[in-house]
Amino acid sequence: MPFDQTKDVLNHARKFHRRLSEFYEDLKDSVEKERTRALLDYLSRHETYLDESLAKFQKAVSDNVLDTYINYKPDSANVSAIADFEISDDMSVDDVVAAAMHFDACLIKFYRGMASKANSVKVREMFENLLVMEQHEQIELSKQTLELANI
Repeated sequence: MPFDQTKDVLNHARKFHRRLSEFYEDLKDSVEKERTRALLDYLSRHETYLDESLAKFQKAVSDNVLDTYINYKPDSANVSAIADFEISDDMSVDDVVAAAMHFDACLIKFYRGMASKANSVKVREMFENLLVMEQHEQIELSKQTLELANI
């Protein structure tokens, strides 16, 4: 089913962050290594923060932009990539970092694609802003995971 309005796309992105938070939380219970558990705990809390930040961002966007129709099908975004990762009890920090980077890359691709499909300048600018925010989050994630990996 295609999304009808920009707000539907944003809700889909928020759902992705919530699913990622749950994924990291569930994975935390199955790993044995303390450093890996600490990283997963950080990632879970970080995804919750991103969901909340996106909710605040969405409230600040005008209704005119949120109600704009956009041609988009959820399966084309490759945002359902969480299920593609196997969970094992011996996951290393590197495995978790690789998964997190993959998920960030999926969101970057998602926002880039949405910006390119937007017919409205305001909608395109909104997705470009989200793209920049996600790219900054990817850099911050890299810094944080490097710090945790070196502990």
